[in-house]
Amino acid sequence: MITYTKTIPSANQLETLYAGVGWTAYTQNITGLRQAFEHSVFITASSGTELVGVIRGVTDRRTILYIQDLLVLPNYQHQGIATKLLQQLTVEYSTGQVVLLTDDTDIMTKFYTAVGMQAVDQHGLRAFFKDTR
Repeated sequence: MITYTKTIPSANQLETLYAGVGWTAYTQNITGLRQAFEHSVFITASSGTELVGVIRGVTDRRTILYIQDLLVLPNYQHQGIATKLLQQLTVEYSTGQVVLLTDDTDIMTKFYTAVGMQAVDQHGLRAFFKDTR
């Protein structure tokens, strides 16, 4: 059974989850990642004591919710966990807009359109970013 909570995961849980989906850039500074959780809105998904998924975002709680991370361990994918995490966070932090950046792959496009999101180019918009790492 999957349980959903708002408890900041341990460093070991975060390292296992992020490494488990190949997000190794995050595992280089687990302390920094835990601090990011302290300053974010998030929901975790666990099976027993195993952290199997997480969604993390930032918001002004009025106009925008930016989804920073949404990940689920491969063995738990295609079970509705990511969908439930996204639904719970967007309902709890209901704002005018939900925004995210993701990989330009068919699987990401299928998932996000299936949950009601739209690509910005469909609305004459363009996204910009600057990587300052």
